[in-house]
Amino acid sequence: MNGFLENTQVMSRIFSLIVLSVFLVSCNSTRVVKTLDKGEQQITGSFGGPAIIFSGAPMPIPLSSVGYAIGLDTGLTFAGGLNTTSLLFGNAQLDLTLGINAFTSENEKFGLTVSPGVNLFYGFNGGDFSIYPQLEGIFWKEYGEKNNLFFGGLGTWVELDREKAYGEVQKHELMPYISLGHQFTGKKWNFQLEARYIGFTYPNDNIVVDYLGPFSTGTSGLYFGVTRKFGKQ
Repeated sequence: MNGFLENTQVMSRIFSLIVLSVFLVSCNSTRVVKTLDKGEQQITGSFGGPAIIFSGAPMPIPLSSVGYAIGLDTGLTFAGGLNTTSLLFGNAQLDLTLGINAFTSENEKFGLTVSPGVNLFYGFNGGDFSIYPQLEGIFWKEYGEKNNLFFGGLGTWVELDREKAYGEVQKHELMPYISLGHQFTGKKWNFQLEARYIGFTYPNDNIVVDYLGPFSTGTSGLYFGVTRKFGKQ
């Protein structure tokens, strides 16, 4: 009986971790690091998530998402994605982003991409619908013959609701994060590894989940993305 209760508690904990992490921002790697050429398209699979301490060991929550992006014009890219993990728990999570080339050096080896966007959530069971605006700025630097990329930047989600569950006052309107990553660039395939420091203005003690964050704030995150490019004109 004790074993059954223990297993039930573990499963409940895992369920809580996944559901909470879906709403903790940054459920996927950066959608637009550098804007695509006009007519260029790509599909992406992203894996990883916020890091927690589970059974005494650090681990990223294994979230997954799929995405699509297209170069609408020079320096302008549209990207959208669907979180596939949240679907398993009865929630639809969709992100829409517009990547804008805000700055490029004369040799086109260094630049800044600014990406306003929106995140949409819908719960199939309760019919709840939420919108979270997002703004992200990513600096990128190309190097080598294959034009691999180092990148890093700052972003935030915006909480529009003034109340949390059970009528509690919403004290945190922003959920900021810092990104640092590397993109391995090929002719048809890109591979992206990215680390994030999420919610660094939030204390991470006295909560259900043991998030792994420095200075007792926020949580770390680790993400891996695979991209297939096609349709370039």
